[in-house]
Amino acid sequence: MFQIIIQTLIKDYSNTQSHKVRERYGIVCSVLSIICNTFMVIFKLIFGYMIHSVALLADGFNNLSDVGSNIATLFGFKLASKHPDNEHPYGHGRYEYIAGLIISFLILLVGFSSLQEAVMKIIEPSPVLFQWSAVIVIIVSIIIKLWMFYFNNKAGKLIDSPSLKAAGQDSLNDVFTTLATLISIFLGLLTDFPIDGLIGAVVSLFVLKSGVEIFRETVDPLLGKAPDKKLIDDIYSFVMGHQTIMGIHDFMIHDYGPGRKYMTFHAEIDCHEDIMEVHDQIDKIERELLQKFNILTTIHMDPVDTKDERTKLLKIKVNDIVCQINDSYSIHDFRVIYGKSQSKLIFDVLIPSTDTTKHSLIRKEIEAKVKELNSSYSCIIQVEHSYI
Repeated sequence: MFQIIIQTLIKDYSNTQSHKVRERYGIVCSVLSIICNTFMVIFKLIFGYMIHSVALLADGFNNLSDVGSNIATLFGFKLASKHPDNEHPYGHGRYEYIAGLIISFLILLVGFSSLQEAVMKIIEPSPVLFQWSAVIVIIVSIIIKLWMFYFNNKAGKLIDSPSLKAAGQDSLNDVFTTLATLISIFLGLLTDFPIDGLIGAVVSLFVLKSGVEIFRETVDPLLGKAPDKKLIDDIYSFVMGHQTIMGIHDFMIHDYGPGRKYMTFHAEIDCHEDIMEVHDQIDKIERELLQKFNILTTIHMDPVDTKDERTKLLKIKVNDIVCQINDSYSIHDFRVIYGKSQSKLIFDVLIPSTDTTKHSLIRKEIEAKVKELNSSYSCIIQVEHSYI
């Protein structure tokens, strides 16, 4: 079913790196979800009022929030596909994240409203009227929601869309909440205890939990979440597979929306190599990274004197000193200006992003230990936090 719909409605559906194709996926999924959720809202609210079930009403209002979420997703994809302009040169891809944020707010709003109704039903209980027609509506809605979860989740993974994945997870959450509603209707036949209100409260709390989780997932990329470790490892292995590159550091990846990542890093190269040839190789690596990882990359070349044995040995000693202070520290951009009475050691120290040690203390400790190697050494140290 998924493949038939996608092939019928989306031209060039396999080219998921294309912004136009991603937009079509988002539109198709959003429109189908709006239709399905609207159907469930109408029938759940009608039968919820007919049988006086606050759990079924809470479930219906939850589906109403889903319609709002689907509309937000639809607009998110349309806005994200806009071409870059003077004010937004990196494009509008983060609208997808904003759409996910709107979804989470709508879910939270409905969760609080439903919880309030459930508590009132516990305080002032009223009997639930059993009807098989309502049961059938609930069972049909469970089947529809399972299909929506499968469809949105698969499409979300195909195009790496946080908002579609959120919509899929929301549909799966609805399956469990609707099952709880069905249980409350049957238990209402067996007891006068306000089981409907209790299950309605549980359903509401589940909806609130879902809203909080989706909120956290969509806020992370907006704040600037660290890139996936596997992605960094794959990029590192790929770049280091080129003989021209001796080492890489100062990684930075900026996420401006799905399929809109920008990366910079420094690549160490032999200063004795032909600069024009090396530059050509760097350009080639940038193009390969764009093709392989869909990340627009800028590489800064750092020349390294591979024939200066004195500096190479000194770098190893300084690196050992830094690692003894903290084994998660490392150095790069190491160079030395030798003088008759004093030599300057210039280098950067990379520390974890979570390290809160004062940079002045780190520099002071390293310089003191370097002085133990040779009192004529002075250090110019730049302390940097890791961005990956």
